Amino acid sequence: MLQLKAQSQRLQLILDFLKEQAFMRASFVQIQEHLNHLLPIQGLKPISRRSLESDLQFLKSNLAEKLMHVRVSKKHYYQLLSAPRESISEAFKTSMLEQIAVQLGAQNLSKEDLLQDKLVFSFSALNDDGKSFELAANCTQAIAQQYLVQFLYQSAFGTYKSKLQVVAPLQVRFYEGRYYLIASVWSELQNTPKAQVKVFAFDLVEDFVVVPALVEREDGSEGDLRYFSWLQLSQEVGLKSYFKHCLGIARFKESVPEVIRLKFTDWAISYVKSRRLHASQRIVVDNPNYLVVELYIYRTYELSMLLSRFRDYGTEVR
Repeated sequence: MLQLKAQSQRLQLILDFLKEQAFMRASFVQIQEHLNHLLPIQGLKPISRRSLESDLQFLKSNLAEKLMHVRVSKKHYYQLLSAPRESISEAFKTSMLEQIAVQLGAQNLSKEDLLQDKLVFSFSALNDDGKSFELAANCTQAIAQQYLVQFLYQSAFGTYKSKLQVVAPLQVRFYEGRYYLIASVWSELQNTPKAQVKVFAFDLVEDFVVVPALVEREDGSEGDLRYFSWLQLSQEVGLKSYFKHCLGIARFKESVPEVIRLKFTDWAISYVKSRRLHASQRIVVDNPNYLVVELYIYRTYELSMLLSRFRDYGTEVR
């Protein structure tokens, strides 16, 4: 019983300490030193490395909030993250709708008008209750202020083990019901973003949590935000034209665009005419029985996914 009471006190001290830190994170040594300063004052024994490891593991497994073990530069930290919200707030929706209305030239729409469904916008993607959209908004702020962010990411292919990503965010895109972050991965060796584009789906970000990446001081403590030049990096990676020949967001490293011919019949004819599949779409055969179009795009899995929607009414022709 005494051991459980002592552990309970230690756990609370750990949580209180993390919540006082910048972005709620601290190193193992910082946590241990803090505890060993306070525990004797409360009549408890100093904590050993093994006991602290056990306490941190307990918190990682049992907290409503998320305790992450993250790596910044070459040092490791424990970071406390608030539990994700159940759904996007009405206030946030209203704020975003007002901004969309301004972009559409409808500055005179009042909040009441927006809430009365005169302007409708889908905030949700993949039934995530708007979490991806809210995350996209947070990343847009990081893009505007040009600072690095970090998050735990699950690969959509192969293993689903989360990996810490520290990136320079460049752009937010929406495609086929998913929000994506377009970014460049931070190189710790070169202390600069890699001049390469990488695509992250927001619904694969663990717990929908993205936090700023901070500069690490020589004494091991954390300092200010890590900044980068958006203009310089976007020019280095060719962001403006990077997706020009993508059907969606996929592009393989060494791929080159090619002319691809697609044939459509029945109901698919009018659909493809009214809704272009890609900006490069060009009609080469148009008669009552079938339609043939050419696309100048990268050949990726997205082409197969597109054609699968048309079933027998859409095929590739050579």
